[in-house]
Amino acid sequence: MNIPVVSTPYLQRIAEIRSKIEALKAEAEAIEPKAIVEGFDVLQSQQSRKQIVYNDANAKIVIQFRNQYDDQILPIQRLDEDIAREYENLCRSNAESIESSKSLIAELQTQLEEAEAKLETFRTSEHLENLQKQRAIELKKTEHQVPKLAVSVHQLNR
Repeated sequence: MNIPVVSTPYLQRIAEIRSKIEALKAEAEAIEPKAIVEGFDVLQSQQSRKQIVYNDANAKIVIQFRNQYDDQILPIQRLDEDIAREYENLCRSNAESIESSKSLIAELQTQLEEAEAKLETFRTSEHLENLQKQRAIELKKTEHQVPKLAVSVHQLNR
């Protein structure tokens, strides 16, 4: 199944390029932690407020900081439990009011749906529907297929 029936140099080249892209992405991810350490060394030696750690004709590299949180620590887990417990207590103590509000919301939603249906009757006509059908038919006549390549790169065996 790997043997092409006809010569396919462009397809083969695209497959090779996409495979190289995936390999380079994997390589970049693997060395990124060491590059970050190197970047901090450059920042330390620059004593500059700018976070640019590398700049040449190919690329400019800037150290960026993103906030990251650890929600698995004990104080946060306890607060999560407290929040859940308080929420349950509020739901229990206000159950009647909550049910009443839910009932009112359902009733209002029904009224809204009825009003929207009534509104739609003002926005449509048999003539409009015929025009829309004609448009769909005319649009269908212009349908044509445009080729596009879908390339799937095989994972590298490491």
